[in-house]
Amino acid sequence: MKKAFWIVIFTFSLMYPSTIFCQEIHALDFGVDPNGEKDNSIIINKLIDSLSQKGGGTILFPEGKFLLDDAIILKSNIKLQGVSQDETLFFRNPTSGNWKNTKAQGLITTNPSILNDRIIVEHIRVNGNFEKKASGGKGGICLRNCTNSTIRSVTTENTWHGSAFYDFKGAKSGNLIDQVISLNAHTFTSKDNSGRPRGILVTDAGSLVKNSKSSHAGTGFYAGGKDIVFENNHAEYWFEDNGYYLIVDNLRVSNCTAKGGDSPEKGFGSGFAIAYKKGALIENSRAENCSNYGFRIHVPQSDTQLTNNVAFGCGNGFGIEVASHPFPEVASNLLFEKNTAENSGLHGFLFRQMDHVEVINNKAINGNQRGVTLSTRGAIAIKEYVSNSIFEGNQCLDNQSKATQLYGLYDYSVDQITSAAKKGKNNRIKHKSAKGSDVFQ
Repeated sequence: MKKAFWIVIFTFSLMYPSTIFCQEIHALDFGVDPNGEKDNSIIINKLIDSLSQKGGGTILFPEGKFLLDDAIILKSNIKLQGVSQDETLFFRNPTSGNWKNTKAQGLITTNPSILNDRIIVEHIRVNGNFEKKASGGKGGICLRNCTNSTIRSVTTENTWHGSAFYDFKGAKSGNLIDQVISLNAHTFTSKDNSGRPRGILVTDAGSLVKNSKSSHAGTGFYAGGKDIVFENNHAEYWFEDNGYYLIVDNLRVSNCTAKGGDSPEKGFGSGFAIAYKKGALIENSRAENCSNYGFRIHVPQSDTQLTNNVAFGCGNGFGIEVASHPFPEVASNLLFEKNTAENSGLHGFLFRQMDHVEVINNKAINGNQRGVTLSTRGAIAIKEYVSNSIFEGNQCLDNQSKATQLYGLYDYSVDQITSAAKKGKNNRIKHKSAKGSDVFQ
């Protein structure tokens, strides 16, 4: 079978010319209040304007609490730098300020009508003080229409989006999110899908998100666009949809984790939802205690490779989701290799509505924790509209004292699918389960 998987390689060159940020000013020298009593937004924005007119520079903030009654609007070649994520706090007072009237989408943001280049925000904490599931929220750090910009070593809490890059329309932004923590990105701007809160969000092409964490957000990590990379990130305890919701052409995810809850019963949604686009490599990642899927591939996602991933305690460990995309749409040119699904509530692997897929050398262990029915048979389940695919070298194991995984590989075309149009076609299956009955032709 001829495969053409997309391997994503990016080089992020964020070496700023030393002359851009060489001019440093100390915010306290210009009357900024570090005691959390007086608004600082007017003074800070004047400092940004002054530095911008001189070509850029760094505004240094000491340890303290800095009240904002309106948004900070960053501009090109400006660095906003604190002492640390715990010592330099910018915050909103829910009972004061211009937050109900301002059009700014974040406490710290940019003007999206112009291109903003080489902005850095680092070593600070931002608290929006918005309540969970309230409407009219604002983000923490929302850098819009930016290139070559960085959000690094920051914590946001009680916001709409925590940290975000969006609104750049070009081919390669070069934006970076690194060592960022989002806590409680849980308020909405509106009740529709576009108003949902995301802990960390990127929709700018050519962005990199690494070494970051989202906890108790609506969605942990969200991405849309193309050429986006996620490395060594962690999502946990999301409440609206998924740990990672990634709608990206040419996507790479490596060494990332998603924990839906402290147990399978307390989990929510899917760990990784990879949807609708072409070209993805998902490797060396783990989903745990997700009620829906550990790793969900949504039709018509194609040209996608999942290698050496683990789904533990999820509803379905790995599978194809078809909602709102009925046949003849299919997921195509996929590879599932060396993945492990363990203690799945339903299936370890669920395959349907797909064409030209290789499923090789995977493991399904101790599945069907929620019980076996006619529709949930199979540690590896092959359902409707599966064609031209290979299933080989896979293992189905049950090492429990009381086995739950009663069926190994189950091809529903044998005795469950009656429609000839829906039955599997031209599939090659070589399989023998160590534990559980196999049903296939």
